[in-house]
Amino acid sequence: MKPSIFIVDDDKNIQKMLEFFIRKENLGTIAGIQDSGADAAEEILFVQPDIVLLDLLLPGKDGIHVLEEIMQGGFQGKVIMISQVDDAQMMEKAYERGIMFYINKPLNAIEVVSVISNVAKLVHLQKSMDTIQGALLGIQAAPSVNQNVLAERFRKICSDIGIWGMKGIDELRKIIFTILEYQKVEKSYQMKEIYEKVAGELYGTEQLASNKKALEQRVRRIMLKALSNIAQMGAEDYYDPVFADYANLLFDFGQVRAEMRHLKDPAAEPGRISSKKFIEGFLLRMTAS
Repeated sequence: MKPSIFIVDDDKNIQKMLEFFIRKENLGTIAGIQDSGADAAEEILFVQPDIVLLDLLLPGKDGIHVLEEIMQGGFQGKVIMISQVDDAQMMEKAYERGIMFYINKPLNAIEVVSVISNVAKLVHLQKSMDTIQGALLGIQAAPSVNQNVLAERFRKICSDIGIWGMKGIDELRKIIFTILEYQKVEKSYQMKEIYEKVAGELYGTEQLASNKKALEQRVRRIMLKALSNIAQMGAEDYYDPVFADYANLLFDFGQVRAEMRHLKDPAAEPGRISSKKFIEGFLLRMTAS
């Protein structure tokens, strides 16, 4: 079942473009459209769409305030922020308040379709997991996961983004599979807790702090290498299927573009990564059917 999508943008042309992309690519159903931030939160909380496409700069209330209101109101869907403003602090604030992805204006068809597709997959995955958990209510143990299939998917993703064989890849694997086990009993997790748990299991509890820091640095280098590889693919061929598949799934697309500029001009600011976003995207691709 395709997700329901609610659009909040004061530009009629942007509204029409988003509707066109969604309908043309069969990404979901339009649940509603608002052109002001004044009543947007109330409408979103009433409709409860799966995905909200939310403009950052809106008349009445800006996108950040709308985001805060719907999150405080218990909204359980996914939010994609849309803006032509390239403000790192503003984007960081938006991610802190719960957005999943960020789409730049002017809209690019590949970026829009890729972002919405990936978020739709996440919505579908979570609904499937909720259904399974409901069916298993009262049952002591869920069916075991096919670890061989997951291991092969892990290897393929690493190969796709050019990090297979790097130092620290076994630690990344341990982190990924630890989170998979962790999510069986917990709905949320903190990366620092995962790093500490994995470091303790791999290297013992002596000098845990230094081992945790070293592990985190090795995994971060892997993620940065993946970002560089993806950016290189996009710089060479914007239609590269691996680039289209992973650029928005593992990273903020704005940071991928920053890395692309950095590759062309080393003096330019390089792209940045979010460890949790990378891990969440990795998990989504590994576990999606």
